[in-house]
Amino acid sequence: MTGTANDQSKQLAWMLNQILAQPEVYDALLVSGDGLLRACSEGMNRAMAERVAAALSGVKATSTATAEFCRSSTGSWRQSLMEFDGGYVIMIGAADGTYLAAATSSNVDIAVVVMTMHTVVGQLGREMVSTPRQEDGSPT
Repeated sequence: MTGTANDQSKQLAWMLNQILAQPEVYDALLVSGDGLLRACSEGMNRAMAERVAAALSGVKATSTATAEFCRSSTGSWRQSLMEFDGGYVIMIGAADGTYLAAATSSNVDIAVVVMTMHTVVGQLGREMVSTPRQEDGSPT
């Protein structure tokens, strides 16, 4: 994609809205591996989206760190599902350093939502890749 970061975020948000076309899906986020919000579904409060993105970074880190509990390697994380009284949060790997999350009601068809999320990942491809942040003074 060309254009400003804001233009790219809007284009990514439009693609994320495909996930919201599924019944009982509230919002969707694209998050970098270090917890930065890359894009959120249209209409989502930006401040809340940034808080959730940071929190999901911790969930992803915890999921990765506990892989050996099921006899898997630490780099084998594919998805996480969190269940709450009122619904679910589904996270899947999107590309190197990026993941996609959706918030749903408890009445959602999880399999359909996950399939849609994977379809969106396939459509966005390289646009979802997040390179790690560079520290000030680091070589670029």
